[in-house]
Amino acid sequence: MGDEGRRVLPRTGYPRRRAVTACSTCRERKKKCDNARPICSFCRQIGGQCRYDARDASSFDPASLQILDRLSVIEHLVREIQIIPSASASSSRSQVHQLSVPPLLPEVALQLDPPSPSPSLAIWRLNLDVNYRVGTDRILQWPVFQDALSSLRQYSFLDFNGTKALTHLNDAFNREQSPSDLSIAQHGSIYISTERVDIEQLVEQFFTRVHVKNPILTRRLVEQYCLQYYENGATFNLETCLVLLICALGAVATEFLPGGPSSDIPSENFARLESLRMGNCYFSAAEKRLAAAMSCYNTLAVQCLCLAGIYHMYTINPMAALRMFHAAGSSMQVLVSTEVDSPDGTSQMNSSLFWACFKSEREILAELPISPPFLGELCSPEGYPLPLRGGCAVSGMDVWAEGDEDSWYFFLSEIALRRITDKVAEVVLEHIESPSQAALEELVPIVVEFERQAQTWREHLPLNINFPDVPQPSTSEWQHYSRGRYYRVLELMYRPFIFSAIHVPGCSPVIQEYANKGLSNAYNYLQHCHLTHRHHGLWLQLRNELKETCLLLAAARSNLEMPIGWYTSVKKTLESFEYWRAEFPPCQSYTDVVLAMVGFGTLDEDGDIMT
Repeated sequence: MGDEGRRVLPRTGYPRRRAVTACSTCRERKKKCDNARPICSFCRQIGGQCRYDARDASSFDPASLQILDRLSVIEHLVREIQIIPSASASSSRSQVHQLSVPPLLPEVALQLDPPSPSPSLAIWRLNLDVNYRVGTDRILQWPVFQDALSSLRQYSFLDFNGTKALTHLNDAFNREQSPSDLSIAQHGSIYISTERVDIEQLVEQFFTRVHVKNPILTRRLVEQYCLQYYENGATFNLETCLVLLICALGAVATEFLPGGPSSDIPSENFARLESLRMGNCYFSAAEKRLAAAMSCYNTLAVQCLCLAGIYHMYTINPMAALRMFHAAGSSMQVLVSTEVDSPDGTSQMNSSLFWACFKSEREILAELPISPPFLGELCSPEGYPLPLRGGCAVSGMDVWAEGDEDSWYFFLSEIALRRITDKVAEVVLEHIESPSQAALEELVPIVVEFERQAQTWREHLPLNINFPDVPQPSTSEWQHYSRGRYYRVLELMYRPFIFSAIHVPGCSPVIQEYANKGLSNAYNYLQHCHLTHRHHGLWLQLRNELKETCLLLAAARSNLEMPIGWYTSVKKTLESFEYWRAEFPPCQSYTDVVLAMVGFGTLDEDGDIMT
């Protein structure tokens, strides 16, 4: 046949991938290698060293190499953050903490050689007692607040140590149905749909607004469950329960708008109520099927319980969310203990579920320590979560795959910063009420190291997650949440200096300088907060807004140097509490605390409090 009769296929601009080469261990033992990075399934199973020759990098395209590079940097940050004794201060204190910063990796990771899995590194122990003692309630017990808050009601409870504790905030004590719940009931029912077009829209909203921050599902399985739902209707099984929970979250999750809608536009408020009504309808249907998840110990059951907890966080119901995360954690503990030799995909899924349950449960308990966590200090089955293999297509035509890598980077980077925050909290608790200014000044080099570690974390965030400083708005939820956590950990590391500057007259210039840094980051956080956006961490945001606002008010009352325009952030905080009070009545107790601090003095036009 002549050339003119042949069909000429166009050459693509994308190089063909070479067949991947097995790791050295699998080659030596003549085992089939799945080439999972940084450690294959066989090496993970036997606990062996998983090594790939440098030439294996040729089987990856440049984009994949960059992804591996970023992933390895974040993984090393997570694994190697540790506290070591500081020799410089050993003469005055038996042990001073200093942050050890891991070396950065080369520009392109041609060979990934992670350390052997270790129980001490596979998970860090998040000290709930330490985190609570630097939380909102403990700040409100500072001496500077006592006179101003003396007229407010206090609620008593037993913490997870059995110790009686007091709080001015009634998050756990409000028994009334919220006005928004009453409005939903008064407006009648919205029936759940089984129409494909309706479900697909809600599923899309879930994946683009919720799942990008909590990657605990695979698109392929969700599509299978949805097909069953279209064909069979709302049957009473866990597959249907998961679909209904996805629809409920897709209904209530709002699109992230950098500027945000106004809080007083009637059409916006009506749309907000309608989305809550729809979400409530789907969630009520899902609740009727959640009982099965309570008695099952499998991945699907944990996914349902975890999503139910996330839904309650979106609707600002932390106590109900805690119950769901407790149940998910209890089931997850069984899975982690018994499914050691589970298939690779299931193991990876359980790894991400472990971390989602672990962090969600402890975030609530760090603010409301009313019970011990159900998820014990066990090792995650995979150490730190890795992207799911085969979870969704990688075709450029697949909209679900578009931000998949960034979603996992966000998940890993969040874990890394949580570990930094936990270490900072331990050090802060040692120095928060230090009577000696000399001892407090010894903290300065330690804080400098913490600053450097936080900056290293920030510099290695991928482009779509790396955030600008305020007042420039974030362009995505990944940027928004990463920036909020960044400002909070900076404020936390400076908090001992804020305490000293407020309570010790005539403190040294060094302490004043670092106190000013802390106040600036408290102000930055309040500037950063999104007034009307509904998200998983909304309740935590409200608590943090109260915390940072009270720090600024206490500093102003003590005549410290304040950030320019700081009083506008106080007004913004009060607007935020008012906006969400209809759904979350305990916001009134938050408002009462702020107004008590403002009312104890006089807030003039320049933002100064005159006592």
